[in-house]
Amino acid sequence: MIRIDELNARYQRSSRLVAQGVELVAVGDPRSARVNVAIREVMSLARNETSYLWEDLLGAAKALRWCLLTQPQPLEFNTSLQRRASDVVKEATRLQMVVAPKTEQVLKELAAASDAVLSGDQAVAHILLESIRDVGIESCVVIGANSAAVGGLESWLKPLGVAVRNAGQLVRDQVVIEQGYAVGPPRFFPSSLVTAPMTEALSYLLPAWFGDRSVPSSVLAPYAEGAVRVNARTFTEGDTSEPMMASTENAVEEVDLVPQPVWTAPPNSGRLPRADEVSAHRVLLSGGFAILLDDGDRIRAVDPTQPAGERVAYIDVEAVSRGTYLLLRDGETERRALYDAALELMGAHAHAAAESQARWKGELQSRLNKQGQTAVTGQLAKLGISALDRIEAWTDLTLVRPKSDRDFELLLEWLGIPLHPGFELATDLARKRARASRNITGQLEHAVDAADTSILEREGHIHLEVTDGFRGVFATRVLAVSPHIEFIPRHDARVLIKDRGAKWLE
Repeated sequence: MIRIDELNARYQRSSRLVAQGVELVAVGDPRSARVNVAIREVMSLARNETSYLWEDLLGAAKALRWCLLTQPQPLEFNTSLQRRASDVVKEATRLQMVVAPKTEQVLKELAAASDAVLSGDQAVAHILLESIRDVGIESCVVIGANSAAVGGLESWLKPLGVAVRNAGQLVRDQVVIEQGYAVGPPRFFPSSLVTAPMTEALSYLLPAWFGDRSVPSSVLAPYAEGAVRVNARTFTEGDTSEPMMASTENAVEEVDLVPQPVWTAPPNSGRLPRADEVSAHRVLLSGGFAILLDDGDRIRAVDPTQPAGERVAYIDVEAVSRGTYLLLRDGETERRALYDAALELMGAHAHAAAESQARWKGELQSRLNKQGQTAVTGQLAKLGISALDRIEAWTDLTLVRPKSDRDFELLLEWLGIPLHPGFELATDLARKRARASRNITGQLEHAVDAADTSILEREGHIHLEVTDGFRGVFATRVLAVSPHIEFIPRHDARVLIKDRGAKWLE
C-alpha cells in the first residue's frame, strides 16, 4: 500500500512536471530516416497488392522501424537491429522477383536503406550517453518502451552502471530518481510516467523523423476537471533533414506502422459449435507458439513481479491479455496432467473411478449426438439443473463432475446411471484433483523461484525444470489475443502449438 507521504510526494512531482513540462529531444538520424521513408513507400504500394505476398515483408519492416525507435544502442550491443535489418533485406529481395518494375525499385530502396542502417551507430545513442554523463550516472534512469527494449539497452548501459527500467518496474521499485530518459516517442509509454511520475524530471529521446510528439494524458483526462496535462519542450539535435517521399498520396497512418498481428476470420459461417467442439480465441505467445483458449474455467499464470512463493496463480480466462504470462505444458494440457495425477492418488480405486467417468460421460455424449444440444439442454432445464452452459464441457475427460451436488445427482438419474458408487467416486476424484493441483502449484512455485525471471521478462519465454511427472512446463508471454471465435475439437483447446503469427511481434 502506498503511504500518504509517498502519495503526496508523487502529486508534488506531477505538479512540477505540469509547471515545467517534459523535454522532448528530437535527434536527426539520416540513415534511419531513410528507412522510415522507404517503409512508408512500401506500405503505400502494398495496399493495392495481394496481401499474403506482403505479410512477411511488412511484418519485418514494422519490426525494424520499432527497433530503430526503441533500441538505439550501438551496433556492437544491438543484435536485435542487426537481425531485423537482415530480415527486411531478405524479404525485400525475395519479393523483387514477383512484382512490377516500379515496385521492384521501391523494394530495392528498402533493402538498401535497411542495409545502410547497419553502417554506423544511431545518433540517439550518442545524445543519450552524453545526457547521462551530464546529469551523472547515479542521478538518472533510462526507461525502455518494453521488456525487449530494456534488455537491449541494458546490454549496453548496465556495464556502465546505468539503471535501465520499464515503466512498471519504476513503480515497483518505488525509488524516486532525479532524471528519467525515456527512449522512444511519448506515445509508446504509459501516461503514468508524467501523471504519476517516479522521476523529478523526464526527457523523451527519439529520432526527429517520428511525427507524433504529443505527450499522453490519462484516459480519464477528457472527462475530468483539473486533469493532469503535461506539455513538451522540444529540442532538436543533429542533422534533421529528411529524404522526401516519392508520393504523398495514400499517406500511411502511424498506427498502421506499429507491429501488430494479422488476423484472418475463421470460416464459422455463423453456425453453432457441434457437441464435440468448443469456442476458442487464438492466443499468440512468445517463442513462436500459440494456444486456442476456450472460455472454460481458469488458467494458470505466473507474475514475475510478485515476491518468491507468490508468483504462480490461477486467473480467469477473461483476464488473459497482452503481457500476461501463462504457464503451459509442452505437448499436453495441464488439465489432462491433473486428471492423471488425481487418478494416481486414487490408488486402488483408480480403475473403478476411470470406468465410472467413462460410463456417464459416454452416455451424455451419446445423447448430445443423437438429440442435439438444444434438446438436451431443454430436458435438463426442466429437471432443475442450473449449470446449463457447462453441459457440453461435462463430457470432457478432464472435467470430473458438475460443481453442484444436486446437478450431478439429477444428471445421473436422467442418464439412467445408479447414483452409487459413481457419485462418491467422482467426488473423491475431484478432491484428489484439487490435491494434485496444490502439489503441482508448489512444484511450479519452486521452479519459478529457481529460474532467472529476468530472462522471462527480457526474452518473453522460459522453460522451467519441474519434476514428479509434470515436466515440460513453459512460461510464456501473451503477445496478442485474436478477436475472432474459432470452433475447435474440445481436445485441441489449450494445447501448445507452433504458430508463425507472432513472428514479427517480439
